[in-house]
Amino acid sequence: MTLTLCGLIGSPFYRKIMTQLAEKGLPFETENLSPFQADDAFTKQNPLRRIPLLKDTDAGEGFLLPDSSAIFHYIERKYPTPSLTPADVSEYGRALWFEEYADTEMAGTIGLGVFRKMVFPQMNGQAPDIDGAMEVIRGKLITVHDYIEEALEGKKWLAGDAFSVADISVAVQYGNLAFTGYSPSAKRWPNITAFMKRVGEKESFAKPHIKAMTLFASMQQLEIDPVENL
Repeated sequence: MTLTLCGLIGSPFYRKIMTQLAEKGLPFETENLSPFQADDAFTKQNPLRRIPLLKDTDAGEGFLLPDSSAIFHYIERKYPTPSLTPADVSEYGRALWFEEYADTEMAGTIGLGVFRKMVFPQMNGQAPDIDGAMEVIRGKLITVHDYIEEALEGKKWLAGDAFSVADISVAVQYGNLAFTGYSPSAKRWPNITAFMKRVGEKESFAKPHIKAMTLFASMQQLEIDPVENL
C-alpha cells in the first residue's frame, strides 16, 4: 500500500488530509503539485484544478482522487480506526456541515478575502493588498468568527466529544489566516482562541502548520491595532 498526497503545504486543504493521515498513523508520500503551474493533463485529472489529489496504489496505478472532502471520507471508509467522524448520527451530520462550511464559506472569506490578498502579491514581488484584506477582516470575517464562537460555546470540539473532521477543517482555515499575521481577538472570541490552542497541541496539526508557516514568515504581515478588538 502506498498513499501519495499531491499538492502544496500552503494549502489548507492539503494540510487537512495531512492531519488526518497523521492522526491515523498512516504512512504516506508527498508530491508537490501546483494548480497554477500544472498542464492540461491536470485538468483532465481534476476539471476543478484544485489540490489536493490522492494516489492509492491499492486501488490501481491509475487511481487519482481529487477534492479534500472526497479524499477524507475515502480514507475514513478504508481506514476507520481511529475514527475522525462522530459515531452519533446527529453529531456526524453536524461534523459534515462544519466541514462544508469551512471548505466553502471560510475558505472563500479567509482564503480569497485575506490570505490571497496578502500572500499572492508578495509571491510576485508586489505589495500586499492590506486595505482589501482589512476590509474583509472588519466586515464579512466577523460573521464567520461569531458563528464559530457560538458553535464552540460550552464545547471542546465542534461535533461530538472528540477531535474530528469538523475541527480539522475549521482549524486549517484559521491556520492560513494566521500566516497573514492575524488571529481573532482572544478577548472578543475566547472560544476560538482556546479551540485553536487545543488543536495546536496536536502534533498531527502542528507539524504541517509549522512547516507551512516558515514559507510565509519573511512576508509582510498585517498589523492590527488591539483597540479595534478584531
